[in-house]
Amino acid sequence: MKILIVYYSKTGNTETISNAIMEALKANNEINVLKIEMVKEYSNLLTHINPRILLDIFLNRKPKVRSVIDIAPYDLICVGTPNWYGRIAPPLNTFIEKMTIVEGKKAIAYVSSGLGRESYAEDLRKLLEGKGFKVLKAMSLVLTEISESQLKEIKEILKR
Repeated sequence: MKILIVYYSKTGNTETISNAIMEALKANNEINVLKIEMVKEYSNLLTHINPRILLDIFLNRKPKVRSVIDIAPYDLICVGTPNWYGRIAPPLNTFIEKMTIVEGKKAIAYVSSGLGRESYAEDLRKLLEGKGFKVLKAMSLVLTEISESQLKEIKEILKR
């Protein structure tokens, strides 16, 4: 199976989860990983007090990203994002908006946050489904914590 793991990570939490998913799936699959990069990255001020991040979130702005990729060759797309103020990180919103030819593509969605509320993953699920993806699993994770049982569940989904 050909898998794309695409994510945005500012602090490294979502990147840690993405790496764990890659390690869990790499045995019998061809995997490519794409970290979404912004044209002008947010400053290193703390995420929760960064004025540009706050404006992007609350004004629903879509910052420019460097990474756009043709997802047509992939059987599964794993999409990861941090959750800021109850919302998906703006760079991931931009990336999803720019994706083409996604109708019927399979996806796994994961969101990292300090709280791990299920509604966070459901928001990402709805966004992806609105774009045309068939979301097989949506996970809300606390910071960098993805359990062995969750990784095993992802592997089982791929077997079906």
